[in-house]
Amino acid sequence: MKREIIKRLPKIELHCHLDGSVRPHILEQIAEQQNQPLPWTGDALKNKLVAPEDCTSLLEYLERFDVVLPYLQEESAIELISYDLIAQVAEENVRYIEVRFAPLLFNRKGLTIEQIVTAVVMGLKRGEKEFGVKANALLCGMRHHDETTNQSVVNAVRQFYGKGVVGFDLAGDEANYPTALFESVVSIAKEHDLPITLHAGECGCPHNVMTAIELGATRIGHGIAIQKDDSVLNACLTNQTTIEMCPTSNFQTKAVTELKDYPFQKFLDAGLNITINTDNRTVSNTTLTDEYEKLANWYHIDYACMEKLNHNAVNGAFTSETEKEHLHAYLTAGYADYR
Repeated sequence: MKREIIKRLPKIELHCHLDGSVRPHILEQIAEQQNQPLPWTGDALKNKLVAPEDCTSLLEYLERFDVVLPYLQEESAIELISYDLIAQVAEENVRYIEVRFAPLLFNRKGLTIEQIVTAVVMGLKRGEKEFGVKANALLCGMRHHDETTNQSVVNAVRQFYGKGVVGFDLAGDEANYPTALFESVVSIAKEHDLPITLHAGECGCPHNVMTAIELGATRIGHGIAIQKDDSVLNACLTNQTTIEMCPTSNFQTKAVTELKDYPFQKFLDAGLNITINTDNRTVSNTTLTDEYEKLANWYHIDYACMEKLNHNAVNGAFTSETEKEHLHAYLTAGYADYR
């Protein structure tokens, strides 16, 4: 597989965090507009935003967000980073993307959850109109937030569902806040037939994946620990669960440390509905092109496999059946010369 062809081929992304994908020059622009000078510029700023390849843990990886979040407390900044993310993915022919974010990380200056979500959706739709990339948002509750706070996020999904928001997620420190703690919050989403994707199995705990499925999640973010328990893998097969794999991020956060322990091939051979994603384009210093190029180098996948992974993403996407038909057709046509 050749990088320039990988970049040109149409792609779908389901797992990309907004605040982890803020480009350094965009952050500098926001800081200037807000008259809040950054302590770093240029390469020094990039080093603060990009997690080292030798991160010791997920928590060290998540520290990168502490640099960005103080500047994302105004509607204009939130709208700009949302728009710029669509500009980024358009450069590598991503045709559909679901952008996830935790709105209650953006309220330090008093913005309401409605203002925050509206700003994100406005930015995504501006990007969609300009670049032709279909974009929707997923709202994340945070594992370290209390139940009432996370319920307000579910309520916001209900309020904005079908208006640029398509589902609910839980993100954050999985090791210290296991999925089972959030049964009451997730049950509200399920009761209202809201699509659910939950981060689970990133910290080595397969039971968190099983719990997520039992709570109604049709997609699992990361899911690396599925490889540790065949009963969980079989549950994913039975339920046709979509697995949102993020290779670069998974090594950085120490979900795995050795290539021999990465379960991509095992999941592929088992027939799991795996998809490939960036997680955080800036924090992991990656693109979908980079992710597929790595899979080509590590596992010698071909364009036909890449196409299948993207069809998997369409099948798992929280969008209409009509939109899925269009995306499937676009993928089929786009890969026609590479089968």
